[in-house]
Amino acid sequence: MPLNQEDNRPEIDDVELVAAASKGNAKAFRELLERYRTKILAICMRLLKNKIEAEEAAQDSFVKIYFHLEDFDMTRNFNVWAASIAVNECRDRLRRRSRYSRTFRDIEETDAANMPAVIEADCDEKENLKQVESALEELPEKLKEVIVLKAYSDYSYDEIASILKIRIGTVMSRLFRARQKLSEILGKVNRVT
Repeated sequence: MPLNQEDNRPEIDDVELVAAASKGNAKAFRELLERYRTKILAICMRLLKNKIEAEEAAQDSFVKIYFHLEDFDMTRNFNVWAASIAVNECRDRLRRRSRYSRTFRDIEETDAANMPAVIEADCDEKENLKQVESALEELPEKLKEVIVLKAYSDYSYDEIASILKIRIGTVMSRLFRARQKLSEILGKVNRVT
């Protein structure tokens, strides 16, 4: 059992925290929130591309998680279950948003601090990052979801399959198509510039 870095006590696993939180232990739920807040927010940021909406989606995801803790299957991975709730929340928001014309924006400096996959870089690297972000926005949602979960949140194929409720082969196929499409888009951009 891993040790808590601050006080050398054994770290409680997710199943124990979920069990305690589902019985009304607010401290246990806060611990779950602290463990997964950054990951859930990063998923929402990548899928929604709007900091305020992503923060709202992450918060709404945790509200849903809280109210459905009793329904959680203790044999499942909590991390994967929480991520699937966040992805579904983002899908719902994107569906509601789809009736309006979709606008794209560049990543702001304040957003970059909240995204673990984004690193500080010089001007050329920042321009490359903007091109990749722009290309990512051109992907169909199904391809974008697998790229976000794999490249930016580092989930395994099994976990992605569980989150999106698809087969592992479908995950692999979508990742292949997403990478291929990104290469095509970035190739066109580089030919133009």
